Amino acid sequence: MIGAATSELDSRSPKPNANFEHNLKLAQAGSKDELNGKVTTAQATETTTAPIPADLQPAYHKLYADCQEHAAYFAKDHTEYGQRLHAAQIAWQDFIVLANRLVLQIEAFAHEYDFDECTPGNGYRSFIYVTNACITHGRSICQQLLATRATLFFRKKFYMKEVEACSQLLCSLCTCLQYLLILRQWSVNTGDLLASGQHTAEQLFELGDTINQYCFYGRCLGFQYGDSIRGVLRFLGIGMASYSETYYSQTDNGSSTLLKTTRSLWSSGKYLMNPELRARRIVNISQNAKIDFCKSFWFLAESELMHKLPSIVGTSIKVNRIIELPAEPMRLPARTTQTKNVANETELQFVDIPVPSAHLGPGLPVSVRLLSAKRRAGMIGEGRYRGWRRPAAASKSILFHCHGGGFVAQSSKSHELYLRDWAVALDVPILSVDYSLAPEAPFPRALQEVYYAYCWLLNNAQLLGTTAERVICAGDSAGANLSIGLALKCIEQNVRVPDGLFLAYCPTLVSFVPSPARLLCLMDPLLPFGFMMRCLRAYAAPSNEMLEENAKHVEQLEQIRNAQAPIAEAEKLTHSISSSRRTSTAKSPLTPLEPLNRSDEDEETSDTFASASYHSQTVERTDLPSSDNSDNSSCVSFEDDSQPIEHYPIEISAEIPKDAESAAYIDSFLDKYLIDTATMEATEENTNTAVQLPLTNGHAKSSSEENILVEAGREIIVDTLPGRLQEAVNNIINRCTQSYEIHGTGTAGQQDVRNLDALIARSPSEEFAFDVPKDPFLSPYWASDEWLSQLPETRILTLNMDPCLDDCVMLAKKLKRLGRQVHLQILEGLPHGFLNFTMLSNEAMEGSKQCIKSLQALLQASIDNNDNGTAYNETTSPSACSVSSAAP
Repeated sequence: MIGAATSELDSRSPKPNANFEHNLKLAQAGSKDELNGKVTTAQATETTTAPIPADLQPAYHKLYADCQEHAAYFAKDHTEYGQRLHAAQIAWQDFIVLANRLVLQIEAFAHEYDFDECTPGNGYRSFIYVTNACITHGRSICQQLLATRATLFFRKKFYMKEVEACSQLLCSLCTCLQYLLILRQWSVNTGDLLASGQHTAEQLFELGDTINQYCFYGRCLGFQYGDSIRGVLRFLGIGMASYSETYYSQTDNGSSTLLKTTRSLWSSGKYLMNPELRARRIVNISQNAKIDFCKSFWFLAESELMHKLPSIVGTSIKVNRIIELPAEPMRLPARTTQTKNVANETELQFVDIPVPSAHLGPGLPVSVRLLSAKRRAGMIGEGRYRGWRRPAAASKSILFHCHGGGFVAQSSKSHELYLRDWAVALDVPILSVDYSLAPEAPFPRALQEVYYAYCWLLNNAQLLGTTAERVICAGDSAGANLSIGLALKCIEQNVRVPDGLFLAYCPTLVSFVPSPARLLCLMDPLLPFGFMMRCLRAYAAPSNEMLEENAKHVEQLEQIRNAQAPIAEAEKLTHSISSSRRTSTAKSPLTPLEPLNRSDEDEETSDTFASASYHSQTVERTDLPSSDNSDNSSCVSFEDDSQPIEHYPIEISAEIPKDAESAAYIDSFLDKYLIDTATMEATEENTNTAVQLPLTNGHAKSSSEENILVEAGREIIVDTLPGRLQEAVNNIINRCTQSYEIHGTGTAGQQDVRNLDALIARSPSEEFAFDVPKDPFLSPYWASDEWLSQLPETRILTLNMDPCLDDCVMLAKKLKRLGRQVHLQILEGLPHGFLNFTMLSNEAMEGSKQCIKSLQALLQASIDNNDNGTAYNETTSPSACSVSSAAP
């Protein structure tokens, strides 16, 4: 490894001095001796008496002096642990010298890639920051070692492992810094952090040594972050390693809940006490685990307990409901008008908005979540109020939100904690989209649904308690990518463009073009390299098997629709009768009913109140229980999101007359389809003596009385034709919305399980065996200047240790060059996805406040803002600086 570093440095820099060459030679021997726990007497004497290099930076100089002093002290200790401490200190000195030289080289040109002088930040600076954090972490270890090494209860083995881990960490960082010098050569003439898209990641990794990722996830996990964030990241690392054992367990079939809980607690304790085992597990999971494990682990945030958490600890809000949007075509006024008639009068043009249809087919509803700190006039479901407490006036603005999750996981519910804070601080309604997730719904399905939900917002703003005079689109991570993709889609379709964009740690180039910041994912605790590659592959380059499965389900949905045609008239008649019966107690068919009485003390209620169905244009009424004496305080809480608001609900009565031929076809179809669940294929042969049935934990189990009861109840539910149809459609919808449960692996996954605890050196280039389309809606960085020049005011918030940092910097540079209003803010000491940890970390909460300030600036901007605004930048504010103060 060091030999490769020497050849790279000799071709790029002046000849090193004799002292550096001396230490570099010792580095080769020292790194080997560190692994073997041995060191020669000659090396010990020569190293401990060598003078400290004069060109070391102050922090590096102090750590080097500490290492020399400790090496001399432990040279007299002839025990195994004492000699290993001595060897580690010797090797550490050489890596300090090498790291110092590489950092000085990179510092000389890092400023060339900044957005501007007032906003320093790019991948080169990030690695300088990380290396300096490693030096600071090493100094703290040396100080602890100095304070305890002479005590009676000195833990020699513990500190030996700590010193070895720090030495290996610095060695791996030196390898990363050498990769940065290669990237510098590729972009020295262009100043492009993304290497102008002309070089591939495979080429980069073939030119350098393999990076040891294990040191980033062991004892030094989270060393580059603040104390509170570091604790959260370590907890998640232990949780991931422990969860993987349960996920891949081959012996959990039939185990009791108590046994599984005990095993999980034992695994957590094991990985807490053994950081090296945890590191091997995490790295090998990221390299070998399939996308199903990634989804399953991230979907833990969608558990029932986590769903209740925001209502318990989150900021109190008045409205929090799910709305299901019908899949029906819409029309919107065009953004620009055209002169059509001979009288030279402008005629209003309209744009047809298609329903989402990619991969899953048309007809599936789109779910959105409405959050608001206040009940506002006209808001859907609010009904009519009497008394002195009336709903607030409709807001002039609304925030349209897209959640993150790598395109494969999470929902608006898992992002609800910080959205509640935003709703109160901004005092505007928030509409968050629950788009379909990959790999079942790859690109462009999610973008189609986001675009459809945005157009529905424009068409039904009054139902959301807003006049939509100003619409701001915001998103984090994958949601930020969809947000800017939405703006480009509006420009292409000539639809009203959002009035502002807020992008938090946004990937703007969904491709495997190497950049300095993207190398940070090799050490990122929340976004490991393998996870990121699998998420991007699932979304941008789905497998042929998945495409074939999607085509099969689309065909099945079409067959269901065709089979329903003979009974369509009967459905309409039944729907009309049931609708009349449902509104028989209403005072007027065109006015909403009063909500239920509630006590003034109740701000929020549980999810026990069954939500009603709300209709849009064709049925102008709202169904809610009636009450004559109601006011705003006694309105039913809209915290209930267990059952969504449905537009154009389909109600099928059990008394529908059946067409014999159609009914026979549907019965034969459903008999095969309804057994196709997440854990059992419809084509499974029934040759075994015991029938395998899916259980709630995802494992297969032999038929029992419990299973018979479950199946008997299920037969009652789906006994009628409408019930069977609804069950079939729900199964198809749930493929994209369900939380993945823990399940064991079959023969195909056994090799993955064997690799999870092995110490395997693997090149990251093995992850790039697929192609990504060069689509501007997938990678907004590839959008034409014509489209980018029409984007609204854009505020980008990113992080100095985020793998997407260079994406944000390059997009900001591009918008600045085109004369657009763009604001770039770079926070320090926070990880990718920090918005999900606002309740666990003070630094994350401060970061969320910075997001609120950016959103407030967008909301307060003038509606008639000049489209040709000048470029603008924004340096880190004082409060943002306080975020970074806790970082090393």
